[in-house]
Amino acid sequence: MKKTHLAIIIILLFGLAGAYGLRKYSQRDPVFAPNQAGKPAPDFTIPSLSGGNIKLSDYKGKLVLLNFFASWCPPCRAEIPSFIKAQDKYKDKPFTFIGLAIEDKKAVERYVKQIGINYPIGYGIEMTHDTATAYGDPDGALPYSVLISKDQKILGVYPGIIYEDKLTQIINNNL
Repeated sequence: MKKTHLAIIIILLFGLAGAYGLRKYSQRDPVFAPNQAGKPAPDFTIPSLSGGNIKLSDYKGKLVLLNFFASWCPPCRAEIPSFIKAQDKYKDKPFTFIGLAIEDKKAVERYVKQIGINYPIGYGIEMTHDTATAYGDPDGALPYSVLISKDQKILGVYPGIIYEDKLTQIINNNL
């Protein structure tokens, strides 16, 4: 009888400790891989909304701001209009945005059409999440942007919203 009570108490303690750990884990801030700057940008191939695929290696020679987003993400929706304006402003420069939507094709197509995104957009839940992980965002926090040099090295990582004044500064300082 005493062994049964002791076993139940031990099981309850482990259960409470596990529940506490799970609660702590789910409430933590997203983890970003440190020290991405200076590393080679991992190449990727992701389906494009315009047909075919988006491959980072096709953009060698251009400064690229790679942006992971989703149409259902309010902070993503807040920053994308300034990306559209900047794409227009810098269209004659060796620069482009690439948007990678962590969602299915239909949802992102509606959103792109609705707001008029004017830069390449890739999509797919699993492939895009795997790419975000390779770029230092294993938790899939959105928005998440990575600045990639003309020779395809990571220049900077920007978790969260990039506001218009910061965006202009980032582009001008690296073109």
